[in-house]
Amino acid sequence: MGVVAFAGSRSLGAAFAPLVGSAVGSVLASGRSVSVGCCVGLDAAVLSALASLAPLRGSCFAAFGSGGVGSCSLSAVGAVSAFASAGGSVSFWAGGGADVALPVRLAARSSAVIAAASVSTVVFFSSPSSVGSLLACRLAVGRGLPVFAFACGFPASSLPLPAPGSWVTASASGLWSSAFRFIPASLSLF
Repeated sequence: MGVVAFAGSRSLGAAFAPLVGSAVGSVLASGRSVSVGCCVGLDAAVLSALASLAPLRGSCFAAFGSGGVGSCSLSAVGAVSAFASAGGSVSFWAGGGADVALPVRLAARSSAVIAAASVSTVVFFSSPSSVGSLLACRLAVGRGLPVFAFACGFPASSLPLPAPGSWVTASASGLWSSAFRFIPASLSLF
């Protein structure tokens, strides 16, 4: 079964939860699974969507320990715990142990989420300056994975580029028509 990584902003508004749920549902309907992180915003929305869809097909990578040990105000401890209680797979301390600084753990956790993907990465940006969302895109592009992005609350023309290339509309119709696919620039041989 292929895995699609989901990443995005911790400040993603609740108004985008239905879009996130539809994207998760679309991925699961295609027979694939999901990997996701542990923060509020996008991660919590994905975990909520996964918990509401049976059977549970997803993996959560948490930058903290069971019960929220080592978490911070941006951690979705409740959503991660509910997902685990429902039978979801959670890798605690995915970014390193309690002795590792939180920013380092979060970045390493993002790497683990993207490393688990085998099909593509879907990223929800709440602003063009979302550093974590852009990091996820860069990690996925670096692995050669297709990257799809949703611009949530700002013009898609402002999506940041993770590498030389461009964003193009992902589909002509349906859910994915509001997403954009990153197309890397071709390398010139001359």
